[in-house]
Amino acid sequence: MGPAWRITFYQVGEIISSEFFCYTFKMTWLYYSLGAALCYASLNILSRIVSVDSKNPRALSLAFNLTSIFMAVILFLLTGAYKRIIFPSQTEAWVYLLIATFFYGMFERLRFFATKLLPVSVYAIIANVTVVVAFFLSVVLYKETLTLSKTIGFLLIFLSLFLIIEKKKSKVTIKAVLVGLMTSFVLGVSVALDKKGATYFKPEIYNILGWVIPFIVLYFPGAKVNDIKLQFRQFSWKIVLLASFNFVGFYLGLKALFLADATKVIPITQSSSIIAVIAGIFLLKEKSNLFKKIIAGIIAVVGVFLLR
Repeated sequence: MGPAWRITFYQVGEIISSEFFCYTFKMTWLYYSLGAALCYASLNILSRIVSVDSKNPRALSLAFNLTSIFMAVILFLLTGAYKRIIFPSQTEAWVYLLIATFFYGMFERLRFFATKLLPVSVYAIIANVTVVVAFFLSVVLYKETLTLSKTIGFLLIFLSLFLIIEKKKSKVTIKAVLVGLMTSFVLGVSVALDKKGATYFKPEIYNILGWVIPFIVLYFPGAKVNDIKLQFRQFSWKIVLLASFNFVGFYLGLKALFLADATKVIPITQSSSIIAVIAGIFLLKEKSNLFKKIIAGIIAVVGVFLLR
């Protein structure tokens, strides 16, 4: 009986270990998504702090992107991806890549204008439009199902937008809201196309292409090197920290998209909005219409989760 029981317990242990490993592997996309959410929340907070003091948001974005490209190259070399470079032969892969990176370039042109004009606790809520755009594009591109709950989620996100637009004594102008909406729209297009384009490339290769090509869109026309240098002198380590948050968040988001559907990954990464809303209220003292912002943030997050 003794040996038989030991074998049985050993087998049970193997089964439990195997089940735990399988569960952990299946949930890896969630860990990547949560990591991306924390990075993006930190990015939103620091972006507001830096962009308010910048006189040239586009030059700031160029400095930020140059730093991100440097990080992407380092990752590319450290992972040894350069030893196994394989580019897809399908035309579709390059079409999706070029469209996605073009919209990323437009997003980079707008991002620091948006964070300069809008408080974190407002912009973080507006940014949920990204989820709506990405979701509806995912429905078209990936044949994902549009259900009643997802429609309700869509409506809740727009309700949250109406709550944060103050009509009287508002420090947030219509122009600022429109810039925020446009920024979120172009990012939503990029995020949705990432799922399609990234499946043709290795993550490290897609990551570096996802920085280099948008930089071209951002740089031309009319950017001045001296303006970029000035941003580096003014903000130095803050630009490096900004780039680190964005670079790591982007990379983790890509890894998550390789493991799960866009409708699972995107809502989790966008939960960064409620973190940013709370941080903006308590860390950056954005306490005007405090109750409305908190309610809007909660409604937006519920809407995001209904879009899963």
